[in-house]
Amino acid sequence: MVPEIIKSGDDAGNKMVVKYTYPDGVVIHGIGVPQAWDSPLGPTWCYVVEGEHLTLVDTGSNGTVQHLEEGLQYVGYPLSSVDRIVVTHGHLDHDGNCFDVVSRSGAELWAHEIWGKFLGVGRRDEENDWRQRYMDFPPSRDPEWEQRIQNHQELSQKLTLTNPVTDGTVSEDFTFYYTPGHSPDELCILHERLLFSGDHILPLITPHPSVSMSYQIFRSLMPEEYQNENRYYGLKTFITSLKRVAHLGEDITVMPAHRAYFRGKFNPIGLDRALVIADHHRSRCHDLIGLVRKETMDLSEVTRKLFSHLKLDDQLFRMAFTEVISHVELLEEMGDITLVGDQARTVQWSGTENFADFFEAD
Repeated sequence: MVPEIIKSGDDAGNKMVVKYTYPDGVVIHGIGVPQAWDSPLGPTWCYVVEGEHLTLVDTGSNGTVQHLEEGLQYVGYPLSSVDRIVVTHGHLDHDGNCFDVVSRSGAELWAHEIWGKFLGVGRRDEENDWRQRYMDFPPSRDPEWEQRIQNHQELSQKLTLTNPVTDGTVSEDFTFYYTPGHSPDELCILHERLLFSGDHILPLITPHPSVSMSYQIFRSLMPEEYQNENRYYGLKTFITSLKRVAHLGEDITVMPAHRAYFRGKFNPIGLDRALVIADHHRSRCHDLIGLVRKETMDLSEVTRKLFSHLKLDDQLFRMAFTEVISHVELLEEMGDITLVGDQARTVQWSGTENFADFFEAD
């Protein structure tokens, strides 16, 4: 489907509203809801699906509800007309406006059952523990960002997941697929031949994998059936989910939450993009081994060399370091590297490249 711009935005798509029309007349709108902070990512694309119920897929970051409301009004709906919110995953820029929308519309909340268990939990603060295990990260120096996270956490505590879903849940024209890896509660939602992918599949950029170590931090909070083994965090989980989604069927258009429109043009993608992302991570594993094959080096040095094309300020370094850890975990599990030293912060090659078999397996 070719999108029709019904409200222009900026070069990244902020405040833009677009319209998609199925051959049978079903209409879906995309609203480019700006982030509440300076971000090169562009807006969060929130999707409005008309039908028996007016459904909103994701809500954008807290503090931006006025932009979401303006987009809805431009389409022809007040915020109060939303019947159902579908949350792709529990990150600030996706579920941040849930409280405002629910309080003004009474909308049902649909999300993966893990999302409901994590409401009000300070995920980022909890995950700082594993980062400190490997490196003494300085505290955040952005009080506005800290306040936004605190506000999101407090508002989330007031929410109730009215309609928890699991893998394969079907409701009206929606089929829910559980695709953990970027986040343990990530969903992809199929509507006819459109797949709302959240951050699971994105054009132009590759989503950050979560870190396997986080499973032990959050394990006790998860539903009982998720507490036996980790299949919900880490690069291995993310790649497995990408491979699964890539084979959902033919002629499916992906509706991503970011970069759907960027630098003045649309960036349409299909399910083949999932395998491109998986291959990107295979290449990163190969590059990482290429570095430590020559000499052992600590995790900080690995990070700076793998991302030598970027100027890594504190925030970017945190993100790059997390990305490296997710690849190190997979390579360690495959037996390709070992973490050595007093605090296990040095990467040593084991002489194998077993990771290639994992990526090549169906």
